[in-house]
Formats: sequence, C-alpha cells, structure tokens
Amino acid sequence: MKFDTRILLTTGLVTVVLLTGCATKRYPIATPLAPTEASLLSCRDIALELARADQVEKQIDETGTMDWRSVAGFLGDLGIGNGMAKSEARKAVNARRAALHEVQAKRDCVKDVVPAAQGR
Repeated sequence: MKFDTRILLTTGLVTVVLLTGCATKRYPIATPLAPTEASLLSCRDIALELARADQVEKQIDETGTMDWRSVAGFLGDLGIGNGMAKSEARKAVNARRAALHEVQAKRDCVKDVVPAAQGR
C-alpha cells in the first residue's frame, strides 16, 4: 500500500505544530498585591515578600535559559509565545515589588530589614 506523500507531510507538520505548542515555558507569575493584603503586612512581612519577589525574578531568569523548549517554541511561533510569557511574568513581579515598596514607604519601614531566612 502506497502512502500519499502529501498526507505524510501534512501529518508530520501537524504533529510538529502540536508538539511545539506544548513547549511553551511556564514562568512563575507573581500575584498583584491586594489592598487587604497590603493593609495586613507588617514591615517584616514586606521585607519577606520583597525577598520572595527576588526569588521569583531569579526563577524567571532560570526558566528563560535556552533549552529544548526554547528551540521548539521558536519553531512553533518564532519564540513569540515564550517571549510574551517571560515579559508578562516580569511585569507581574515588578508590579508586585513596586506595590510592596509603596506600602513600605507609607509605613516608614526601614528598608534594610533583613528577612529571618537571610539573617541566620
């Protein structure tokens, strides 16, 4: 039985597209600082949340390194999907950090408060 070359090529192309769609990287997303959350945070809590934001940013950088998902994502959509996901993750963590700094300034917290995990 002969395979039609067009069917074989179409099937291969569809398979590649579907697999590259699954190759989009999963970047950590920081949640926005809600007004209720901001009102309940102590100065120490704010320092801890800022340290967490630094960790999320580090995870974003680590996720952004080149691997098979980068290559597959580039083949699928020229890397646009991974680039957009990374950009959105950065925007979210920067917005959270800015909101935390704003609350920190309003409360007149000392900015060099060392979180408990780092002070050991």
